[in-house]
Amino acid sequence: MGTVLAGVAAFAGVSLSGSGAEPGPPTVTRTAADTMLSVTVTAPREKTAVERVPATGLLVPREEAAVMAEVANVRILGVAAEVGDRVRRGDRLAVLDAESLRLQVQQMEADHAKARDEYARVNSIRDSGAVSKSIVTEKKSALEAAKARLDEARLALRRTVVTAPEDGTVFERRATAGTVTAAGEPLFRIAKGGEVEADLRVPEGDAGRVPPQGRVALSLPGLDTPVAGTVRLVTPRIDASDRSASVRVSIAGDRPLMIGAFVHGAVDLATVTAFAVPSTAVQRDAQGAFVWAVEDGGRVVRRPVLPLLRQDGLTLVDGVTAGLNVVARAGSLLRSGDRVKTVEAR
Repeated sequence: MGTVLAGVAAFAGVSLSGSGAEPGPPTVTRTAADTMLSVTVTAPREKTAVERVPATGLLVPREEAAVMAEVANVRILGVAAEVGDRVRRGDRLAVLDAESLRLQVQQMEADHAKARDEYARVNSIRDSGAVSKSIVTEKKSALEAAKARLDEARLALRRTVVTAPEDGTVFERRATAGTVTAAGEPLFRIAKGGEVEADLRVPEGDAGRVPPQGRVALSLPGLDTPVAGTVRLVTPRIDASDRSASVRVSIAGDRPLMIGAFVHGAVDLATVTAFAVPSTAVQRDAQGAFVWAVEDGGRVVRRPVLPLLRQDGLTLVDGVTAGLNVVARAGSLLRSGDRVKTVEAR
């Protein structure tokens, strides 16, 4: 029986070796290099960039003058100025009804003339002893009071013609013919000198860093390109409603600007010079910001960095050097000490 099995086995071996069938696939042995991750690396390069903070606001007069009627409860007869008019100091803006004031002036003139005559009469005989010195003093005081009332009435009459207190541009008109003036309510508002500037709202965290005379790029309605501006004033007060400060920006050029228009601005804060890496290279965890760097042996190491400024897809950081191989796009697959294959960034 054993002899038969051996023979069968021998016969089978001979048949397989001469049958012409193709051999099976070779066995593949994978090495550690085959399982390495490929990463793109880049070298940090020095870059200078301007840190800017975006802000929004309105176009406002640099200085304004409120023109109020100095005579209350008087009807407005006519209006001589419109919004947009350029006016000079002393130009007529509106005319008030002066009839009642003219009557008051006439009455005061009569009272003044009477007081003047009475004082002249008693003063002429004071040395004769016919009148006492107290009577003379009383008549003199009455004359002075009558003169003051007359001057006040004449001043009120002159004030029925409302004039511009400053050179500038009228940007608001509330005066309407036929209405009655009210105390404390302006009839016109004038932009002194016609100067218009931007009032930007800058968050409190950046307001204190806005430099005097700093540069600002303004996007104005109707203009395709930004307009250059200069910081004129940073108000030393934070608005409690939106936690921002007002930054006044002078606008270059003499183009006509519409008060109240909405404006966008980019305010220069500081110029930063540092090494830049792709923003995708900067990682963050509980320990802070860092980048992955590849050493000469192909191993990944963690390098802590301090981000200074992010702009145009790059981040300026402190903590790297020019010759470092920084992983351009590091994800969660990398760990400190991993061996990787590097590909230079194009």
